Amino acid sequence: MVVTDATGTKTGLNFPSNGDSPSNAFVAFQFLNPQNNGLPIWGPNGVGATYIWKYRPRQQAGYYVTFWWSNNGNFLWDGGGSDTYYGAHPYPQGGGSATTSHYWEIGGMDNGADWITTRSGSPLTVVKDRWYTQALRVTRNANGTKTAVFYIDLPSTANSNVIQATTPNASFGEINPPSPALTFGDSPWYASFQHERLSGVLRGIKIFNKVLSESDMLAEAAADTLVTNEGQANIWYMNINPTPTDISDKSTAGHHPVWADPNNRASLWSE
Repeated sequence: MVVTDATGTKTGLNFPSNGDSPSNAFVAFQFLNPQNNGLPIWGPNGVGATYIWKYRPRQQAGYYVTFWWSNNGNFLWDGGGSDTYYGAHPYPQGGGSATTSHYWEIGGMDNGADWITTRSGSPLTVVKDRWYTQALRVTRNANGTKTAVFYIDLPSTANSNVIQATTPNASFGEINPPSPALTFGDSPWYASFQHERLSGVLRGIKIFNKVLSESDMLAEAAADTLVTNEGQANIWYMNINPTPTDISDKSTAGHHPVWADPNNRASLWSE
């Protein structure tokens, strides 16, 4: 199987920033109950998952999100705590809804955790208004713990461009939340906190329901088609050039997301 999704024009989804009107809109697309459709949080039978995307962040204050595998609703669903979630995106330096400088982070992998330290031992500052090709690889380890590896600026795999997080215990992420969802563009618990909007352009999306090798991940991240045997065998969703009216799965796997609010979608970006 060779799947292509390349066109002459590049398109993407231009998501609003925190505070943009309408301020109460939840601008996100979602895969609801992905665990029932071949993408549980740690992959089928714990074989992991791989997410690849292209992102051009725009300046905003406060918290961002690219995507979450998480509960679709209350963040503190687990008896007043959080569990079974991860994501990778900018994080305000020191926290706070008014902060304008950001580091890259892995969110989740422990209750309320934010992992900003790269493999080199220092955080990495987000540069706004430039393109990043990024990937997140997640898997369950032999001892039951889980590891997420966030590649911030592919094709670089230098320690200064990679964040790695391993759950401190095996119990994290073993119970599905009440309403599992894979959400791109905003945090699904926004009504309880502030918006954590993507604030920028998203395109070049590939999702695999297996953790790819680093070499296969690099090859897939560099291509607008499926170019590795493992990628072709384990593609779960793909849309290289999404538009507000077409976020459908181009991989033939048939995993189509939906806009959380069809009346409030990202706008079109093209070049």
